[in-house]
Amino acid sequence: MRIIKLALISFIVLFGIVTAISMLIPSHVRISKAANIKTIADSVWNQVDDIRKWESWNPFFNNLAAKQVTYLDTVDGKLNAVKVETTTIRWKEKNAEEHIAEMTSGNRLPVMSGWKCISNRRADSYAASDSVTVQWYMDFRLRWYPWEKFASLMLEKSYGSKMELGLTNLKVLLEK
Repeated sequence: MRIIKLALISFIVLFGIVTAISMLIPSHVRISKAANIKTIADSVWNQVDDIRKWESWNPFFNNLAAKQVTYLDTVDGKLNAVKVETTTIRWKEKNAEEHIAEMTSGNRLPVMSGWKCISNRRADSYAASDSVTVQWYMDFRLRWYPWEKFASLMLEKSYGSKMELGLTNLKVLLEK
């Protein structure tokens, strides 16, 4: 009986220590990548706004033919929401500078994925824009659970390289 009691108390104390350490990890994580593309913002928005076009540049949408895809909603002829396997992606907000999509999957908190276009002006002219800086970010909200907080330490490794590849693909596509 003593051994069981010692094991139970040890487990509770260890769980408390791990939980206390995990509280030092932020509950909001943003991964952000950017690329400079020689095009205009409208060309970028044309690719980003229609989720059907994501397969041509977004690495998260590679090999859609092998996955269960359900198209949910279209607005002005552009796909506004899609369900890929168990993840639903839906446009949340669109304005002149920023477009934000919400990704939900099961009982996880929604992930916000956003794009910003910043026009770059040539030094010799205020009117002409020679390129656009496209920023792609993903916002993750985390619960207090220690396993979620410690798993968040790997988000940059999991998502960052794919986001960079997606921006590179978008750049190649738009600079043709």
